Amino acid sequence: MAMLPGLQLNISQQLKLTPQLQQSIKILQYSALELQQAIEEALDSNIMLETENDDPVEQVDDKIYDKNQSEGETDDWAESFTQLELTENQNETDHTGNLTETLDCRWDDLFDDDHNGSDKVNNEFDDFSVSSYRDDEDYISPENYTAATEDLYEHLKWQVDTFSFQKDTDQVIAYYLIDAVNVQGYLGATLNDLAQDITNHEHFIPSLADIERVLTIIQANFEPSGVAARDIQECLLIQLNGIIPKTAVTDSAIRMLTERFDWFVHGDFTRLKRLYANDETHWQAILERVRACSPKPGLRYSNSESEIIVPDLIIKRDKKGWKIELNSSAYPKVRVNSEYVDLLKHSDKSTQQNAQVEIMKEKLLEARGLLKSIQSRGETLLKVAAYLVAEQSQFLDEGDIAMKPMVLRVVADALGLHESTISRATTQKYIQTPRGTFELKYFFSSSVSQYGPQDQSAVAIKSRIKSLIEAENPKKPISDQELVDKLEALKISVARRTVAKYRESLGIASSSQRKVRR
Repeated sequence: MAMLPGLQLNISQQLKLTPQLQQSIKILQYSALELQQAIEEALDSNIMLETENDDPVEQVDDKIYDKNQSEGETDDWAESFTQLELTENQNETDHTGNLTETLDCRWDDLFDDDHNGSDKVNNEFDDFSVSSYRDDEDYISPENYTAATEDLYEHLKWQVDTFSFQKDTDQVIAYYLIDAVNVQGYLGATLNDLAQDITNHEHFIPSLADIERVLTIIQANFEPSGVAARDIQECLLIQLNGIIPKTAVTDSAIRMLTERFDWFVHGDFTRLKRLYANDETHWQAILERVRACSPKPGLRYSNSESEIIVPDLIIKRDKKGWKIELNSSAYPKVRVNSEYVDLLKHSDKSTQQNAQVEIMKEKLLEARGLLKSIQSRGETLLKVAAYLVAEQSQFLDEGDIAMKPMVLRVVADALGLHESTISRATTQKYIQTPRGTFELKYFFSSSVSQYGPQDQSAVAIKSRIKSLIEAENPKKPISDQELVDKLEALKISVARRTVAKYRESLGIASSSQRKVRR
């Protein structure tokens, strides 16, 4: 058969995301801090963008959604969301009508020779004076600065440098040992691995006995006490052995952890008390001595800071009910620079200018696309948060105990959005409420099937378990089975293993361990 060229027509469907839609999805997924960083990067790379001062140009108005609005307004949420407005950008002028140039700093802040500022504050000493420029927007209070902190490695290195070792090789071994200490203060490598590492990089071959001897020096003399331990038992014993003067309580605690550490770990305190304590007072003193030790001594030198949470939404209550608004300070407000827009309108048609104009037009499209994506993000967050608040209003009034079960599919169907959109709109998005700041995902809770007409939220059941344990008799803690019975009396039916799982997720120990601790 001859091979002849021919034409064939195929019809197919493909779903492609436009660049604008891809950007909107990406912006929606950002947290407030990530969006702030993205905006700052856009300001650096796009000449058509600028931050807002006082007069809005293209911005997002933080409209307020009132869950107690009239029925006629309830179905038309879109009208209560953010809008973009384009106005003229006004240049700042001085009293002579000339343009003023904004500097990054004030001359008076750099050179204050006469010290005659109206904001100067004098103290009782003639030789000292303090100039305060509290009215300056760029003023940063000294309380906002944090002192440099020393991490664990730097602290241990300083001690190695100042300690008098018998041999120079001992100091080298010490450097390798502290380099293997993790942030919690434990030795993260075996002595064999350290010996091999030293052999490969240094000009001598250390013995295991030498490494063990230097390790003992570090454990006995270096701070924090308990550092460079190989396990928690050794860590606690190092700290107890370092207590001076030794007492009967300390000696009993050392013997107990040395001989019966497995009993201590498993909470078999009845047999331990019978072996190592004379009476109840002596036993409580032993426990307090052990609890005074730090199981992770290195964390006191940790430089980790608390995670900064910037709420995207703020919910307030007034006479009409709950109101939700976008947090205007979550990220910088940006707008299109109207001066460059005017330049585009009045640009000539020359070849050289035409290339520059095309570039500026592309930047203008990018700028407006970013503003539209930010607007869409705010609209979606308001819409999702409004629904969540309406459904979980009892939680805002009564707390976790009133949390209702909710899943992504229910919210997506109610708002006419895809589940993935709801997921993006609630991940790393926080709302500030009178009860605290919560991630929007916190309002979603799995449903626990019940015999009654209404299922219970897992969050609500955890809250009830916590409240029951907090109200228990310290001398007779409530067991998991008793918790099951008490919940059954409240018409909440859960299995004992579920109660145990929820209790452990709350960080609450078993009834036998709680009895000892009380």
